[in-house]
Amino acid sequence: MAIVVSRSSGGLATTTSFQALSSLAGSSVSSSFNVPTGVSAVKQISVGSCADGNGEEFQGMVKISGSSLKDGEAVFAMAGQNTMGTSSGSNTAFTQYDTNLACEPGRDMEISIAVAGSTVTADYAVTLQFE
Repeated sequence: MAIVVSRSSGGLATTTSFQALSSLAGSSVSSSFNVPTGVSAVKQISVGSCADGNGEEFQGMVKISGSSLKDGEAVFAMAGQNTMGTSSGSNTAFTQYDTNLACEPGRDMEISIAVAGSTVTADYAVTLQFE
């Protein structure tokens, strides 16, 4: 049976430095969490992002880090986004990776977001599926 852990951030002023996600919808939670017992790997990563503004373009990156990762931290590219020119409105993207990131139960893990280049204020949600 799969176990999932999710983190999110609304209106995150994203920069080129990784920032840990410390929300779950409207609730504040610890950005770091213990890997659940009975699992051995992150099997899937799902990332959603949304920006609302004029001329916002960005390339998001998601980092999985912590002492639980047996092979060290991992960084994944998210779908690039662009709200064209002077248009306004919602701009959303969803990225999903099948992975096999070996991890040790009971040790810590953290999910962080950064952008590669242009900065943006956006909403993010990340779900890790463990098996």
